[in-house]
Amino acid sequence: MGVLHMHTLYSDGTGTVGQIANYAEERGLQWLIITDHCHLEAYERGEYGRYGNVWVLIGTELGDEDLPNHYLAYGITELPEQLDPVQMVKDVTKLGGFGAIAHPHEKRDEFEEMPPYPWTAWEAPFDGIEIWNQLSQWVEGLTHTNKYRRFLHPLKSLTGPDKATLRIWDELNLRRPVVGYVGVDAHALDYPVLRGMFKLRVFAYKVQFRSLQTHLLLPEPLNQSDFQIANEQILTALRNGHHYGANHRVGDARGFRFIATQGGIHYHPIATLTSGETIHFRVKVPMCARIHLIRNGQLLMRVRGRSLRYESSQPGIYRVEVFRKATGWIFSNPFRVVDSAKCG
Repeated sequence: MGVLHMHTLYSDGTGTVGQIANYAEERGLQWLIITDHCHLEAYERGEYGRYGNVWVLIGTELGDEDLPNHYLAYGITELPEQLDPVQMVKDVTKLGGFGAIAHPHEKRDEFEEMPPYPWTAWEAPFDGIEIWNQLSQWVEGLTHTNKYRRFLHPLKSLTGPDKATLRIWDELNLRRPVVGYVGVDAHALDYPVLRGMFKLRVFAYKVQFRSLQTHLLLPEPLNQSDFQIANEQILTALRNGHHYGANHRVGDARGFRFIATQGGIHYHPIATLTSGETIHFRVKVPMCARIHLIRNGQLLMRVRGRSLRYESSQPGIYRVEVFRKATGWIFSNPFRVVDSAKCG
């Protein structure tokens, strides 16, 4: 288990790399990726590697901090130009990296000091999309009336991904593979209250690490001694969509599986299969929950329990959403089933 999308003192966070890694270890996490704004200072200072039982990798959140179109870039060691978002995305690929749109449908206008940073350059050839951003959802529901309640109980605002983001993610996958990610967007900000007399730390790193975690689906256990091997394992799984996101506030998601079997071969998301021959979909969850099988953005089957089975030979984008306590819990990456008649 690990976490994506966080900021240190090198940009607009309040913690050092070492402090953040310590909080992650206290939460039982195995890895994290730092994504400070517009630079790779932590990488250049050599602050990646092993911290206790946690692997720390360094990425970056590209894009002007005062403008829309932010892009989480992983696996790069130098920066691309960031003025044009389309070219920026292309350059990340040229540099050998990959990335995901950050908070794509962010919308908020209650607080002038907290403007939104949505994505508008949908023509860009991005690799993935952040389907659920913890900080964005918290801020989007923040008002002058509820702000103190939300400060004291920040994780209660975490209900599920933005529906507009899920809709466009499904539409994109009908055309090409687009990986889905969840991100905590951790800053551990100090917010002034009572006319600036006091400062209240909102969403401490350790609190955020209790919620949106990323589970890698690795063919072998994560290496615990060699950074180069572990780095490659983590980045390869993230690049290829071999992972799922889970809100651990409502339950430990370890053990979740979404598998497709066709012709006796087992596949994991984000595999592309062809229609025609029957595909056996199997879902397993670690505790009783509402399991939704989604096809092309529409509910195909709903089960309450710990497993779901479904057979199909129809083309489409198949993914899973799981809910507990009326709250979003687990969101899988999809299987793409393409029409065999159109595959040559």
